[in-house]
Amino acid sequence: MTSALSRRVVPVLLLLQVTYLALMTVAFTVLPPDTAELDHTDAPAVDAMLSVAVTLGVVVALAGAAALLGLEKARTRSPRALRVAWLTVVGLGQVAIAAKALVTVLGQNPGPDTVIGSGMVAVALCVAAACAVEVRSAFHVMGRNAHA
Repeated sequence: MTSALSRRVVPVLLLLQVTYLALMTVAFTVLPPDTAELDHTDAPAVDAMLSVAVTLGVVVALAGAAALLGLEKARTRSPRALRVAWLTVVGLGQVAIAAKALVTVLGQNPGPDTVIGSGMVAVALCVAAACAVEVRSAFHVMGRNAHA
C-alpha cells in the first residue's frame, strides 16, 4: 500500500501541484488587474525576477520529487544523500502548505473555497507522508547496510 502510494499516486499529485502553480501564474499574469491595482505603482524589476526565480525553483523541486518518487531509474541513480535532502525539503514544504491552507480554511465561512482548501491540505499531507516514508526507508537501508 505504501509503495503504491509513494510510487504511483504521489508523483501524480506532485505533477498536479505543478500544473496548478502554472495555471495560477498564468492567470495572475495574463488576466487584467482590478481597479485597486491601478492606484499602485508597478513592482520593481528585481521583485519580478525574484518571483520568477522562486516559482521556477518550486516547480523544479516538485518535479524532481515526483521523479525521485515515481521513477525507479531516478531513485537508483541519485545519491542517497541528495535523495534524502531533496525529499526532506519537499516534505517540509508540503507540511508548511498544509498548515497555511488549514489556517485559511478554518478562518473562512463554509463554501467552495473551504472545499478547495481542504483538498489542498489532504494532498499536501499525503505528499509529505510519502516523502517521510521514502526518507525513513533510505535510513532503514543505510542501517541495514551498516550492520552487514
